[in-house]
Amino acid sequence: MSDHHDTLTHRTGPRVGTIVWGVILVLLGLGVAGVGLGLTIDLQAALIGLLALAGVGLLVKALVGRES
Repeated sequence: MSDHHDTLTHRTGPRVGTIVWGVILVLLGLGVAGVGLGLTIDLQAALIGLLALAGVGLLVKALVGRES
């Protein structure tokens, strides 16, 4: 037997991808609720904005993760 212990650091908390997907789902749910209440939404602009926000969130995490 070996006395070697792996010193892997275990992350705690949710992963960034999980958070980004959660935000996407919450915003989509709010959009659906808004349409149900009679709000008019430009679907193309809303989806472009949603994808842009998700992309920026993932890029920011990738850049911040490099510094650690």
